Amino acid sequence: MERIIIIVHTYFQLIVAVNLKMTQFINDKVDIIVSNHSVDSLKIYNNLKNMNLFNDVFYYTSPEKIKGDLISKFVNIYKMLFSKNDLKEKVNLKDNKYDKFFFYNITQETYQLYDYFRKKNENIKICRFEEGFISYLHFNNMVSKKYLFIRKLLNRKIFFDTDYTYIFYPELLLYNTNSKIMKISPINKKNKELVKNLNSIFDYKEVVDEYKPKYIFFEESFFCDGFEIDDLKLVLNIADVVGKENLLVKLHPRNKIDRFKEYGIQTNKTIGIPWEIIQMNNDFSNKVFLTISSGSVLASKLYFNEEIKTYLLFNCTDKMSNAVTKEYHKYLSNIQEKFGVDNFYIPENKNELLELLRKRNNK
Repeated sequence: MERIIIIVHTYFQLIVAVNLKMTQFINDKVDIIVSNHSVDSLKIYNNLKNMNLFNDVFYYTSPEKIKGDLISKFVNIYKMLFSKNDLKEKVNLKDNKYDKFFFYNITQETYQLYDYFRKKNENIKICRFEEGFISYLHFNNMVSKKYLFIRKLLNRKIFFDTDYTYIFYPELLLYNTNSKIMKISPINKKNKELVKNLNSIFDYKEVVDEYKPKYIFFEESFFCDGFEIDDLKLVLNIADVVGKENLLVKLHPRNKIDRFKEYGIQTNKTIGIPWEIIQMNNDFSNKVFLTISSGSVLASKLYFNEEIKTYLLFNCTDKMSNAVTKEYHKYLSNIQEKFGVDNFYIPENKNELLELLRKRNNK
């Protein structure tokens, strides 16, 4: 039996962590750290505390991003490298000895936790686990060069690679790594215990009525991130073809403004429940999913092995989504090659999209 610690910053990471605990690590002693990066994270933490799923549950308060002069930033780096009290203020860890440390986000906080755990066990293994399609494109180190430079001077470990990489589809990985690749067991909707636990964590309640329309458009974070893209205009064009009564926009969780309501476009009312939990509990086989570049629509095939008609619309806007890179294109190509293209469409432009929808709507 191994002793494992996992830190999660997003709800998808938590879903993967729960799946890992209930499959590969069912006989291991697993602790989890929930950070305050997500909406209602404290509620999720308390829900986990009241369950017997993980051995121990901790809450991590991530510091505010340091703004100001270089001295302030270096003081922050110093605290993260040397101050035990700094870590204690953020997470009330116990003096446990762990065999493996799991994470996705490689940040200064990740390094700080690693340094803490390594003092208890210098042979601890570092393990990265999947966070959607971005996990397959590149290694994605999120730490400043200043911080890495100081770590190097201090002869502290830098994560140029990890000991293990846990992902659902090792064959889709696009970058080279010396990490040992481990395949994650699929998320099985028929696993009633898994579904029950995830529903309890996220306080899931039936949302069938919200998703009655045939066409569901997945909004992305462009608007709340200040990235100008004509997604609203595209949604209105789609509504003109399929009918407003047949279209629902699933709002992005971080977007606090409903831009679609004034145009008579329906939007979801339940906020804070991850899409994967909603899809796990409902049958969307007769729906059509549309998005510009969101990875949420890929969950149907990648995580639930469901055949749902899906349109990726990054060629249909005046400005290209910043998520669409050459690696993203390669990743989609590999998905099509692996799973087929019968229910997976990438229109070359808006006119082609609208014509496809007209034909489908007239059937």
